[in-house]
Amino acid sequence: KQWYQRRVRGDLTVPALAIVDNEGVKRISSPSGKIVYEVTGSNNARYTCLKEEIYCNCPSFTNSVILKGSNCLCKHLLAIHIASALSKEVIVSERDEYIESLLSF
Repeated sequence: KQWYQRRVRGDLTVPALAIVDNEGVKRISSPSGKIVYEVTGSNNARYTCLKEEIYCNCPSFTNSVILKGSNCLCKHLLAIHIASALSKEVIVSERDEYIESLLSF
């Protein structure tokens, strides 16, 4: 199945909303137009996410989305979509080098 044909499990909704409520979705853009998201999870761990490419470097994304295919998103990516729809993203501008450092994992 394509990613959009899989359902988002309901148990991700409440944690994703909590992330949004805690202003945990940071949209980071650079002068060259690169965009990356930094999402603060439940244990204050920060994860790097790419909204359009549908990627998060959290363990749940690796296990549930990539390896098992049991879900199409992790709670961090769902939080990005919710925050974007509600205009609740924290908007930050950074240099390209900073964004590249986030993506070098």
